[in-house]
Amino acid sequence: MKQRIYRNYFWVALTTILIVSFVFVFSYNRTIHDQKEEGMREEAEFISALLEKQGDADIGFQAAAGKTDFRITLIAENGMVLYDNKVKDVSGMENHAKRPEILKASKNGEGSSSRISSTIQSETYYYARKLSDGRYLRLSSKGLSIWSGFVQVLPALTGIALFVIFITFLIAHFLTRNIVEAINGIDLENPMEQLVFPELGVLQKRLGFQNRKIQTQMQNMKEQEYKLTAITENMNEGLIMLDADRRIQYMNQSCQDLFEVSGSKFIGQTISGFCDSIPMQEVVESALKGNVHTAMQELDHKKVQYFGNPILENQKIQGIIILVLDITERERTERMRKEFSANVSHELKTPLTSISGFAELMENHLVAPEDVPEFAAKIHRESERLLTLVNDIIKVSQLDDKEVYYGKENIDLLSFAKEVCDRLEPMAQSRNVTVELSGDAVLYLASRQLMNDLFYNLIENGIKYNKPNGKLWVTVSEKKGHPCISVKDTGIGVPMKYQSRIFERFFRVDKSHSKQTGGTGLGLSIVKHVVEYYGGYIEIHSKMEEGTEIVVHL
Repeated sequence: MKQRIYRNYFWVALTTILIVSFVFVFSYNRTIHDQKEEGMREEAEFISALLEKQGDADIGFQAAAGKTDFRITLIAENGMVLYDNKVKDVSGMENHAKRPEILKASKNGEGSSSRISSTIQSETYYYARKLSDGRYLRLSSKGLSIWSGFVQVLPALTGIALFVIFITFLIAHFLTRNIVEAINGIDLENPMEQLVFPELGVLQKRLGFQNRKIQTQMQNMKEQEYKLTAITENMNEGLIMLDADRRIQYMNQSCQDLFEVSGSKFIGQTISGFCDSIPMQEVVESALKGNVHTAMQELDHKKVQYFGNPILENQKIQGIIILVLDITERERTERMRKEFSANVSHELKTPLTSISGFAELMENHLVAPEDVPEFAAKIHRESERLLTLVNDIIKVSQLDDKEVYYGKENIDLLSFAKEVCDRLEPMAQSRNVTVELSGDAVLYLASRQLMNDLFYNLIENGIKYNKPNGKLWVTVSEKKGHPCISVKDTGIGVPMKYQSRIFERFFRVDKSHSKQTGGTGLGLSIVKHVVEYYGGYIEIHSKMEEGTEIVVHL
């Protein structure tokens, strides 16, 4: 800014000096010209008066012509030179009839002109007057030309110019310093708080407007950044942003949790320093070529899927977005779905095959009359088993559908547990299992149907998988304001490796024992779905040959 002000001041000063010098030299030359012309006019009046009275041979004219500083020429009407005080022999002088000053004098009675010499060192001024007898009296005088005058005053003008430039730079320095200090003193946060110079008012207003505009834009950018951060940080999916050089620019928390790392230390590093697996590199390289690519990878008991997408701007790749999905649960669910489909087919096929076989034997009269009741009873049992299985499948499917509403009512869980225990008492007696119920009266707002499924399957499971002469303890209590149901048996126990799977559909630890005890294999799966429906969780504690305790927190 300072350099620009100095430069502008210099050019202003130089231009001013040149203009002033030109005007001065021109005015000076004009003044000299006017003075010369006026002097010659006065001298011409005096000499012409002598000539009119006494003639050119008069001693007075000769004396006056000899003393004057002007060159005096007497010219005939035809232009022939009759007399010249600077030339002795005028016969050799050229005719002056065409001279500008003579032509003007012939028309107007007087005329003047000036001519610059070929050397451009001097200028000659001419004045002519027409006499009454037709002759012309011409006076001339030499002086400096404009160029010569300029050269003559050039040293003085140069000195003045240098002085003016020096003064100009001093003034520019002080003015610039004051202006810069004033501008530096402006509070950019509140430019209009203090008006430094009235001349800077427009600048301060503009700064204020720009400041508000920038603040608004910055606020909008912060809001957009906050929204983007809020979205990306609350995503369940992992998100990685790379630049065109494969360097990590951003990594959300879900991605850090998925890879169990601190993402901050990887910012600025290449993606290979974070994950150098072949699937990841395939996704990155494909995206850098402008393609959308996906790949899967196993990660420490997890399975993830990568989606790579290029970031394009003006058809040029500026970076890459990589979406990382944890598909472990999806894969597990898909596996369970396939297993469920296979198990359903198997479980349905078994009773249907039995029913079909018994019916076919009876239809073809291959059963003795005395054995028909026994075969009919078997068909009935298999039909009931089939019906129970279908009902349990329907229950699980309905519980999977979170939108199904089961209704609510206040239920005394202790009393409800007693009702279920009473219904299952015949089963317990047939297996020599003692059921003991204890606890507190706990009211819970829930569906009676779902609570029946919960208690019935838990208690039935504890009876079926108990030892002969075993015990089953059912306890209802309240912990931290929430119902807690415990069912503990003295049964065969569940191996540690199967404890996380006993709530899966159709899962059986001991298939031979399950076949003996009956059941659909969906009881504990129904329990799990009911507990999840009410937002609770289940704990299991089991030791082989000692027993199992299942604790439900609603």
